[in-house]
Amino acid sequence: MWARDTIVAQVLDIRSTPLQQAITFTACDPSVTVAVDPGYNPHPPLSARAIITAVGPNATCVVASSSGATSDTTSLLVLPVSFAGAISPATQAGGDTLTIASTAVLKFTPATTVTFGGGHAGIVVAQTADQLKVLVPFSDPGAPSFTDIALTYLPGTTVALNGATSFTQTGDFWASATDWQTAPDISGILPTSGGSSTILATDPSVNNAAVCPEAALGAGSSGPCLMFKFTLADTATFKFTTSWEGSALAPDVDIYACADSTVANFGTACFEDGGAGATGSLPQSTGNHQYPAGTHWFVIEVFDNSSPTKNIWTTITRP
Repeated sequence: MWARDTIVAQVLDIRSTPLQQAITFTACDPSVTVAVDPGYNPHPPLSARAIITAVGPNATCVVASSSGATSDTTSLLVLPVSFAGAISPATQAGGDTLTIASTAVLKFTPATTVTFGGGHAGIVVAQTADQLKVLVPFSDPGAPSFTDIALTYLPGTTVALNGATSFTQTGDFWASATDWQTAPDISGILPTSGGSSTILATDPSVNNAAVCPEAALGAGSSGPCLMFKFTLADTATFKFTTSWEGSALAPDVDIYACADSTVANFGTACFEDGGAGATGSLPQSTGNHQYPAGTHWFVIEVFDNSSPTKNIWTTITRP
């Protein structure tokens, strides 16, 4: 439903004295309707009031006219009340990719962000003026909200809007990441030189601390952990940077890489990147590391899970 407002007009003579003359109101285009307010009865009848109803977003106007008098035009800016771009699909697993379309008059900008139910931010992985591709956060049902939506009818103006379409996150795209034998293979999403890619996962509820390298090595970790496998045909340099909802130590999250998935070999096979991502920092970063050809596992281990987090995201970059 669009907003309503009113405008009052008078006919003045050359000395700015109000005159008793009939006044009519006309909308400049169909994005607004205008009608004389029947409840407005001034005494003496030296002015008229119109009710303006916005029926669509636009930069438009209303013209007030009177017989024998010059017409006057009032500019109007009708702002949208919500963002009605299509969301596809309407339900999607956390960590999977969602597509959101723009509308004819509302477009995305490089600064556009999307927040899902419960205040959880989506990760924008591809963007044009007409389409966003977003990694779905683990979130509550509801319509997402948007920032920095551009108004095509008023260049240079952006607005923040709530969405008009509900979305529900259901399931976990990376559910198999809690076991070395079923670790998702991310080889296909590793970036090329100068590029980046992102994984969005959740703090798993399973108790797999027995196979989490820091926990298994007696380093004081409580787990749980997530493992992602990647295989290289030749040497390649990557940097893994992980952030999460929370603070640096609530929860305390460590990241590192292992060259072997055998628990007995964790002591020599893990932290092959040097261990720079196993600190008390937020975000954690392995720094650039050259990995040899072969199979490796990127590990996210929740060292202290006393403050579980709903969303953990990792950006992989390649210099």
